[in-house]
Parts: sequence; C-alpha cells; structure tokens
Amino acid sequence: MKRLLIDAKSGRNAMRAAYLLDGRLMEIFIDNGSLVGCVINGVVKDILQNKFAFIDIGDKRSAFMNTPQFAIKSGDYIPVQVRSDAVGEKGAKVSDVIKIKGNFAILYRKDSPAEVGVSSKIDDKAKRKQLSLLARKFLPDGYSCVLRTATKNASEEELSKEIDHLSALHKNIMSASATATAPKILYRDNFILNEMLAGMDEIIINDKDLVEELNVSHVTFWEKPDLFGEFDVERQIAKARHRNVWLPCGGFVTFDQTEACVVIDVNSGKFTGKKNLDDIALKVNLEAAHCIARQITLRNLSGMIIIDFLDMPHENYRNLLRVFKGELQKDRIPAKIESVTKMGLVELTRRKQREPLNIKQPCPHCSGTGRV
Repeated sequence: MKRLLIDAKSGRNAMRAAYLLDGRLMEIFIDNGSLVGCVINGVVKDILQNKFAFIDIGDKRSAFMNTPQFAIKSGDYIPVQVRSDAVGEKGAKVSDVIKIKGNFAILYRKDSPAEVGVSSKIDDKAKRKQLSLLARKFLPDGYSCVLRTATKNASEEELSKEIDHLSALHKNIMSASATATAPKILYRDNFILNEMLAGMDEIIINDKDLVEELNVSHVTFWEKPDLFGEFDVERQIAKARHRNVWLPCGGFVTFDQTEACVVIDVNSGKFTGKKNLDDIALKVNLEAAHCIARQITLRNLSGMIIIDFLDMPHENYRNLLRVFKGELQKDRIPAKIESVTKMGLVELTRRKQREPLNIKQPCPHCSGTGRV
C-alpha cells in the first residue's frame, strides 16, 4: 500500500511528509523554508555576456538565472521562479519561465505554437496522443503545458477545470508582478500538496482544516499525537542518517558526502557465500543496486554521485546496470547514469532541488579538519 503521512501540526510552512510503501519509508520531505516553486518579484543586479543574470530575490546571496527569455537590464523588476534552493555559498537558481503545477498538468506561457508534453510514465502511444489532443482543446492562447502521470485517470471535466484554474492563477501572478515591489514573494508553491498527493492509496493528516481543504476521498484525519512515531517513521529517518546501510546478504553500503560529490562504496562485509567470487559479487551488487536507488531518494542526494560496486566480470555489469536503471526510474527526480569507468566506477547525476536529509554543518572550532 502507498501511504502518505503529513504532519502539519507546526503550520503550513513547516510541514513534514513521509511516503511509505507497505510500511517502509521511501521518501521524506521536511519543509525547512524551501523556496523551490515560489514565484518572486526580483531585481536584476548584474548581467554577464547577455546570457546570465544575477537576481536579488531577498536572500543574502543573489540568485542565478541562465538565458533570460526577454531583454533585461540592471535595476529591472522581473518575476522569477525558484528552481533550486541556495546551497552553501551558491545562490538559488531561478528562471523567468513561470510554471504553475496542478494535480494533472503543469502550465506555462509560450508563444504559439502551443506545446503539450506528456509524462514519460504514460507509455501507451494511443493514450499519449489522446491526452495531448485533449489538452490542446482546453489550453488558452499563449499557453503550453506538461501532462502529469495522474492525467491518465482524469476525466475531461477534471482536466478542463484544472487548466482553467491554473491559467487564471498564472494571469493573476503576472498581473500582481506589474505593480508589486521587489524583492517580494508573489506565489508560494507547496511541494507536499502539489507533488506528493498523486498516486497514493491512503493519505493521513493530523490537521483537520487541511483535511477539509483537500476534500479528497482517501484522506483521513489523525487525532492521536505523534503521527510519525505511530508508523515508525522517526526511527526510519534516524536510520537513514547513518553512514552505513546493511544489506540482507550481510554486505553493506557506505555513503560519504564530499565537497564535490557523493561517494558510495559497496562492501561484501559478512557475506562469503557458497559459490565462486563472481557469483558473490553479483549477488551483493544487485542487492546494493536496490538499496542505493532507494537511499538516493530517501536521503535526497544530488549533484555528482560516484558508486564503487564490487569488481566482477564485464558481462555481469550489463545485468547490474539494467536492474539499477529500473530502480532509479522509480524516483520523482530520476538520476541519470553518465558513464562506467574502466575501473568499474558508476557515475551518475541527479538534479538538485533541496538540501539532503543528512546535511551537516562544519564544526565552528576546527572547520571540519578535526578527527575523532
């Protein structure tokens, strides 16, 4: 069963959400003031080579925008949408393409001809074509959209109503930006309510007002205290912060975050097996592939990720990579395998949106140079 728990006791801007698959924690989201999805009236601070711009969005670090749609100059007010939060000394990444998300569609402005994208998870060609034609029928002039996976179960009326709602919301935001001061937040996107509700068999929330607001049939109000504790989420979150993760066979996987990348190492550990070394390596690596894909999502790892699987014959890597790619595709933000080096290291990248689960701050006394 796919179950979503939403802890909203601390307010809308401090919610926590946990996605459980048959009781096992698969994804955790903690709203710690993330600006991803927010539309902000910003101030252009600097422009480089007419291709890159730095925008003041109210943060101590200027946001970075790549290739503006329109000609801009320093001092201009411009509505932008945050694509990824500021991390360390790097400012947030923003875009002047404003995309408004609904349950079924993501709407944005684009001069004709209109574009309609369809989620890659809808693989039936006839269904994709049907949905594309249906969306074009409802799209207002000057708008394009991407249809989400949930659209395959939506009625014409539901899709039509949502596109009307999203286009009206988009117009209101752009209209507000024309008279608003800067920097100022014009629209705040709620990742939990916009991204995590779709496809769930059951949704449990400990805030009665939010339950009534969502008005969804499979949402339940949780009256008891400690929602996450009742479903063993707190223990699983704590476990996800550990450096080592043990595999069923007795091997283990180590996760290390460096300044430049995430390094993941697969170890045979206690597993010796009764077969030859190649079979042992393949078994450990296959279990590790399932584990690593889940942990990448759970820990929200991003950027460059390097994995050192156990050495094994070249032909076994094909089977391993096939399994690994299949597991990665289950992620909301799928990681992309970039290459396999001659040394057998698997290099992949995953788009960064928010801080990882186990983010750590440098020690104020030794700046991270000390050892225990």
